[in-house]
Amino acid sequence: MTSQPIEAYGGVAVPTDLLRQLADQFTEQGLPFHRDHDLTKPIRMRHVQAFVKERSDGIAELRFTADLHKDDTQWLESHPGVSATLMSPLARDQGRRSSIFPALQISADHAWFDDEALIESERALVSHGLSPDDVLVQRAYQFGMVPSAQIFATVVLPVFLSLGAAAIWDGIKLLFKRRRTPLGGDQSATTTLNITVVDGDRSLNAVVASSEEAVAERALQSLEVVVEQFLGGTNDAHHRPLTVWDDENWEWTPPS
Repeated sequence: MTSQPIEAYGGVAVPTDLLRQLADQFTEQGLPFHRDHDLTKPIRMRHVQAFVKERSDGIAELRFTADLHKDDTQWLESHPGVSATLMSPLARDQGRRSSIFPALQISADHAWFDDEALIESERALVSHGLSPDDVLVQRAYQFGMVPSAQIFATVVLPVFLSLGAAAIWDGIKLLFKRRRTPLGGDQSATTTLNITVVDGDRSLNAVVASSEEAVAERALQSLEVVVEQFLGGTNDAHHRPLTVWDDENWEWTPPS
């Protein structure tokens, strides 16, 4: 991750000061690492020490040292660069702050999904009875080489169960319909929908990747049973399992 402008985002770049803030956050709190921004491909590491170094051409780079699990060493050898996904307000929300924690957050990569797509998604969700204060839509920036078509949805358990998967899909499907292909992007690339259902200190992460809108729809429609089974149990706090949609068998893989 560097301060170099990203063409896919119209030249947006991470300021060096923000890189330093991220380095401090990585070191103090730690962050999950994944290959290619894919939640299904975690990289196990600990004792992360992050820092910023300026190259000879003036570009700042975020670097780190860490103890890496021996079975995951191959991934950093084949993926020498590290990028991060950051969320940012829409153009209309710049400078606006809210102290209210939203019950439903939706973010989408800004190279693939414009602000109007997110605003339409927000309208659809509000039409199902959510207060505007309960919904937060944001841009996602993947500061790597070429960003992928990623959608992120985080919802608290009571809202997921009361609103229902069908209503949530009404908001998300508008993003699928308005997807655009950025400079350097692959028009045939899959869209990845990352859903996190939060219940206090516990959460369930669900991932479905497909080029077909219908696949994402039936995956989300089938998620309610998995959520009720997992979060209705007595799993340890801070446990964040992952389940992945298997469309061939029309089922979610068991959380692991």
